[in-house]
Amino acid sequence: SPPVLDAAWSEIVRLDHGTDRTFGSTVRAMVLNAEPAQRPAMETKLLAVLARAEATDVARLFACRMLALIGSAKAVPALTALLAEAKTADAARYALDAIDDPAAGDALRGALEKLSGPAKAGLIGSIALRGDAKAIPALVAIKARASEPAIVRTAATRALERLQAKA
Repeated sequence: SPPVLDAAWSEIVRLDHGTDRTFGSTVRAMVLNAEPAQRPAMETKLLAVLARAEATDVARLFACRMLALIGSAKAVPALTALLAEAKTADAARYALDAIDDPAAGDALRGALEKLSGPAKAGLIGSIALRGDAKAIPALVAIKARASEPAIVRTAATRALERLQAKA
């Protein structure tokens, strides 16, 4: 590929608010216009961004947004790790929402006991959105747990209504 496109992939680790977003725009256009056969290589490059210690928070969020478009089961382990970080939990969850693979559902269910407060309520919403009936027992327990904040218990109640309506 042309040098400017190769540079875009390496430069996105430095994305930040108030900086040049050209490289991000280039990568976004490449992802949006990718043929199915091109997506695995792009997914690998996005996962490399997540793995780089020097990647900015903005770069991690960007990579998650792009993985929501083209991610596969291969992205699930990296996204699962990001679920546990407050700064990246929402972006990782959105990416996992979009991955049509049982591993993504397993990751979301697995994070239920690791998150709390609004992040946990959002996670529960994702589980409901995916129609994940395997989560029903865990959601019943969360709904009944008096120590959970109201936002979490309410999310569990709504998710159960949605999931049980589908059953």
